[in-house]
Amino acid sequence: MKLKNLFRFKSAFRSKGTSPPPLGTPVPQIWPAAWQKLQSLGPSPSILVVKLDHIGDFISVLPALQRLKACFPTSPLALLCAPFLRDLAASTGLFETIHVYDFFGERRPVAGYAGATHVAELKALGLPPYDLVIDFRYDDDARVLLWGVDAQMRVAYAGPQRLPLDFAVPEIYPLTRPQAAAAALDAKTRMIVLVEALATAGERGAYQGPLGRAGQPLDPAYVVLAPGARLQIKRWHHAGWLGLARALLERTELDLVLIGHGDEAAEARALAAELGSDRVRDLVGQTTLEQVPDLLRGARAFVGVDSGMAHLSAALGIPSVVLFSGFADIRVWAPAGPRTVVLHSAAACAPCRLPSHAQCPHAFACMTVIGPQNVLAALALVACDESLAALGGGAAPTLAAQVWETRA
Repeated sequence: MKLKNLFRFKSAFRSKGTSPPPLGTPVPQIWPAAWQKLQSLGPSPSILVVKLDHIGDFISVLPALQRLKACFPTSPLALLCAPFLRDLAASTGLFETIHVYDFFGERRPVAGYAGATHVAELKALGLPPYDLVIDFRYDDDARVLLWGVDAQMRVAYAGPQRLPLDFAVPEIYPLTRPQAAAAALDAKTRMIVLVEALATAGERGAYQGPLGRAGQPLDPAYVVLAPGARLQIKRWHHAGWLGLARALLERTELDLVLIGHGDEAAEARALAAELGSDRVRDLVGQTTLEQVPDLLRGARAFVGVDSGMAHLSAALGIPSVVLFSGFADIRVWAPAGPRTVVLHSAAACAPCRLPSHAQCPHAFACMTVIGPQNVLAALALVACDESLAALGGGAAPTLAAQVWETRA
């Protein structure tokens, strides 16, 4: 590939003659991260394995099933397989229950794609509900059958049909075609990758290793605000930060600590000056990166935008609220932590990848629609501090309905 071909990416609506994508109806809401939903199922989710294809396929999935059993040792494991595989599957001793449904057929050369009729047939079998239903078939020709079972989460590989899975491993197969044989990944390993991804998400917690350099702890109790980000299009509006800071000063006794890069010092000074309170400490540009983790560990909570500071706070397990613009793909880049909620507006045009909010044809609505009251409501959902937890009065239903309880 020529070097110039590596730099051909353009947002769709920046191409000449292309209309901008619709904004939709942006509404402030909590991003329902798949790993949070998985953890909400508890340590022993009921699991249904779907393996409807052929003998070789079933033999190939056995190492992955052993790993699945090791990762969820107290979970009851059930199987949905072809009728001709029932007795062989039972002999493994892996399954408490085995259901059968014939889609591919024992000797049928091509089954085609499953449709509404097949889903209805599977529903008619009356399978019990499961917490997790996992389809280990890589091709998505039978994937829609997952909706024939009542499930809390549907797990599989992403595929061309773009079905709304709750947890998905991206396509791997295109990397293993003949022209990229050096990157080939065999079927058994591919299925183990799906199990490991699921298990890792279920075990996600705060980073417990060493990070940063210890410094002098600040006193008294405080909330950290990190308004800045490398890209302007990721930032929240000044009026939002001002309203949030004033509400925290008026409704709690906590101090506010501003952090960020030295390039953001002018904006931070303006915010601190406008607040005019001796309970606001402006440390923007005055701390080194290795001092930040210790500063965060002492905080009662953190509020920031999609930035390195937000990822750091989330990873440390600090109660964190992150405001996420439409710039990046929230499914991939939302900061993740055991006490973190990510607040976004679900704009239909995201991710836009625009270099500047000035180029946004929708007046940066993905962030301007978020108000201080939305952030306060989100803070109340994750905070351990009683004064912060009390800020949730009158929270918007879209917030309360979409976040999983994180307070222990």
